[in-house]
Amino acid sequence: MARLAALESYAILDTPPEPDFDEIAAIAAELCGASGALVNLVAAERQFIKAATGIAGAEAASVLPFCRQTVRQGSFLQISDTAADPRFNDHPAVTATDAIRFYAGAVLRTPGGYPIGTICVLDTVPRTLNDHQVRSLQLLARQAMAQIEMRKLIAERDASIEDLREANRRRLVLAHELSHRMKNTLAVVQSIVGQTFRISSSLEEARTAISARLAALARAQDLLIGSVSASTPVADAIASALVPHRESTDRIGVSGPVAYLNQQQTLGLTLAIHELATNAWKYGALASPDGRVDIVWALGQERQFTFHWLESGGPPASAPARRGFGSRLLERVVAGYFSGSAQLTFAPAGAQFQMRGTLDKID
Repeated sequence: MARLAALESYAILDTPPEPDFDEIAAIAAELCGASGALVNLVAAERQFIKAATGIAGAEAASVLPFCRQTVRQGSFLQISDTAADPRFNDHPAVTATDAIRFYAGAVLRTPGGYPIGTICVLDTVPRTLNDHQVRSLQLLARQAMAQIEMRKLIAERDASIEDLREANRRRLVLAHELSHRMKNTLAVVQSIVGQTFRISSSLEEARTAISARLAALARAQDLLIGSVSASTPVADAIASALVPHRESTDRIGVSGPVAYLNQQQTLGLTLAIHELATNAWKYGALASPDGRVDIVWALGQERQFTFHWLESGGPPASAPARRGFGSRLLERVVAGYFSGSAQLTFAPAGAQFQMRGTLDKID
């Protein structure tokens, strides 16, 4: 019902007393020379007295049928003698000791035209308001409604301010996050370029290696940007790193429990798998049609993380004559991202990489 929806929109039911409404009730009683006055909101199954003067709670409740009638008819209601009104003469409020014998109520009407309550005066003796008092009560009703409107506007303003503050907090967090990611990415790029140039025998070799490594880094960044959180599932990071090796995925086994990497760990593991897969494709298990790679990770207590890259079925593995950037990346940089240790070995059965570290979170 539109009237009830309008009342609910003000969020005023069951709120504590407020001086502004108490003063309006007091002025109404004084102007009309009445023993009591109320500011009353009429809901579907109940009524809420926002302000009352000169009347106790039990007595205030007794005027509720009169207020509901005022809202129902949507216009000023004056009952000079309630005992003589057939609508109310047998109501407990009228027949009880110290009964309500007089009632006058003006409608609280919203700007949309919906009656949501009353401001009313009452007395224990029959009487009649004069024209000036009627007009005064109606003016006070408009004043009370204006106060209710103002109260709503202030609440909406405060909510808007809080929304803006929250949006600004989110913007600052995002800006900090983007700055942090950019710095991390630039540091990795700088390291990739510098180290690759140092160990490459020609500019063409350096160009090819840098291009491939930056492509792997870009895939990791795409994965991070597409994530709704600051963490990435281990399986997703591995799948992203293996994209350039799709033709070999039937020879690459991947298994492990659900676990999550932070941003640095995502970058590190993606680059590590790129290095391992590239070497396996050129010189290791994936260079042979019968070779395969198994990628396995496990979780231990206190967020301990173990990662294994195991090659088999390829040509016999042997350690390179010199340790290049890839080896240093695997054993130092990537291990550092996991606050752990790593080792790359070259067993006759195939190259193996093992890393132990710690995750920020598991699930």
